[in-house]
Amino acid sequence: MVACGLLSGTQPLTVMGMMVLLGGENGRRNASFYILGSFLAQAVVLLVSGLVLSGTVDQTSTPGRSLVGLRVAAGVLLLGVGLWFRRSGGPPSSDTPPALARLTNMRPLGAMLAGVAIADYTGAMLAAAALTTATISVGGAFTAWALYCAFATGLLVLALLAVSRSARAEDGLQGAIAWILRNRRRLASWICIVVGVVLIADGAATLLITA
Repeated sequence: MVACGLLSGTQPLTVMGMMVLLGGENGRRNASFYILGSFLAQAVVLLVSGLVLSGTVDQTSTPGRSLVGLRVAAGVLLLGVGLWFRRSGGPPSSDTPPALARLTNMRPLGAMLAGVAIADYTGAMLAAAALTTATISVGGAFTAWALYCAFATGLLVLALLAVSRSARAEDGLQGAIAWILRNRRRLASWICIVVGVVLIADGAATLLITA
């Protein structure tokens, strides 16, 4: 759950979307609704999976090991993407990615729907797949849900609170957002590499335990 939560909470497109909203009109309000939309989308996927699919696949079976192997494959893919970002780096052509430019001055409902649309479902689906191989109680399903959400949503909330509660951060908000957007390729590279390594290590450890 931690690895999958990290994958969702640090997904570059999701983070960039929040930064674009913060830089627009009513930035903090819209960013809050954006995070809410992302939380609702991911939480529903994982909670339903935990309550309905938990324990439906034997972890030592071929399908169970295949689902664990899927986490390893996702980690390898992220690692490769991260390394590719480092090799293909020229500076971005614009401060704001064109796909995210329309987020700048959205209404709260639009920001929430954008959060639903841009939310990272890869981490949520990998976490759901992990729950299918784990036999847990209803309380365990809620614990897994809370642990995932703490990282998938909590990281975005902490970033928003850090900006909202700091006068110094307030003064430098626009500069910080501009720096993050200009260096998004480098940041995405490190995020992909770190989360990819975590997923590979987690999946490999699980395969070794169930061998």
